[in-house]
Amino acid sequence: MISKHIANKTIILNKYPNLKIGFTTANFAKALPPTRSNVKEIIDYASEQGFTFIELRDPNAALALDECKELADWARQKCIEVIYAVNVGGMDPKYFETFARAVANTLAFEGPKMIRTGANGPEMTNDEKKQYWTAEDFSKLKKNINKAANMARMFGISLSVENAREGLQGDGIQTFGTGDLFGKNGVNENVAWQLDTANFFSVSRDVSDSDAVKTFFEQHIERVDYTHLKSAKDGKSHSILGENTLPLELYLDVLSKKNKVYVAIELSPAEELETIYENHKKSIAYLIEKY
Repeated sequence: MISKHIANKTIILNKYPNLKIGFTTANFAKALPPTRSNVKEIIDYASEQGFTFIELRDPNAALALDECKELADWARQKCIEVIYAVNVGGMDPKYFETFARAVANTLAFEGPKMIRTGANGPEMTNDEKKQYWTAEDFSKLKKNINKAANMARMFGISLSVENAREGLQGDGIQTFGTGDLFGKNGVNENVAWQLDTANFFSVSRDVSDSDAVKTFFEQHIERVDYTHLKSAKDGKSHSILGENTLPLELYLDVLSKKNKVYVAIELSPAEELETIYENHKKSIAYLIEKY
């Protein structure tokens, strides 16, 4: 049963009132994995707490279409928008199989009609020391993600991919990173960016200089579909929002000015529901006090 710390009103930041504040269900992955009944419970919680939307993280698009239609109706009744997200990366052997299910599920939900996949996949997870894509990786990755984004666009959906394990900038010849993916020789204009504010400093295997990240972010803000708002310090992601290597205010200020309004809180998942609720509560209190 959802613990109720009722907000009674929509969460609105004083400095950035146009931003829509939501969260990813990945925060609940250990306590409430994404089954039909669990997602309903999470939607109830989101509505009670004053969130505007959720990112429904269904790693392998395991929810059936009928389940998503039922969940969409539930979310509609609760006035919660839904962004649908899967975890497969562009070079995963099952990328297109999973993506096809994900597109159908995305179409069931009301909201911004965004779908999110990973960028990196087994080429990184199978080699823990790998920091960048090789030229061969990069060629295949671009082809697959472009194909998926073009397919999504045909259905009126925007595909975004997240910055994660790869380093920010390769040499553009033998090594390729996030900057190359969205650079002039990267993916096409149908591919959007799902920004993560902390991955550059915690998940990336070649931890980035904050000034370089700031420059990249400001140069590519127009490609952002939505944001994972997350904090990291000293190479580790935090269980609540707080100080980040590159201040969250810098991100929020530009996102607000550019009307990139969907901001999903992402926290390190806890085992117990009450801990998750408390971490959300503390994170919202931090945002409201600071912004």
